[in-house]
Amino acid sequence: MRKQVGLGKKKDLTADLNLTPFIDLLSTCVCFLLITAVWIEIGTVEIKQSHGTAAAASKKISYDLDLVYKTATNLQLNLKKNGKRVKSFKVQAPNEEVFQAQLFETIKTNVLTFKNKSIEIATATVTPKSIVNYGSLIQTLDTLRKNEIVNIGILSAKGN
Repeated sequence: MRKQVGLGKKKDLTADLNLTPFIDLLSTCVCFLLITAVWIEIGTVEIKQSHGTAAAASKKISYDLDLVYKTATNLQLNLKKNGKRVKSFKVQAPNEEVFQAQLFETIKTNVLTFKNKSIEIATATVTPKSIVNYGSLIQTLDTLRKNEIVNIGILSAKGN
């Protein structure tokens, strides 16, 4: 008789896996994610597009406001009606904090109550120079929003 090679005791192919540590780890991760989801805060800035879409659809006579920076703390406000400048205001201050306060008061007292009438600003465009830092520009946008001007655009001027 011949001896057959490879025939011997067969190994069992089924293996027992201990799933308890895996389930413990998975439940810990789920609990961690559920607890930390409370601290997720989504921030938004609500600004409407100033030109195009619904802003251009209105046919009534409206005022526009152009804010043109001369320097970092020197600004010219141009109030326009039907594309023509009606009135111009200057805001100038020695530092940024005083400048933003003066800008707020000028918009509130001179622009929004033009000719002793309460007016509505349809669009506002801000044209900063390169010397105006990003924080100052954002503070100016916040000042406009505090005065309930929401259709805001930012223009870039060449060579500034």
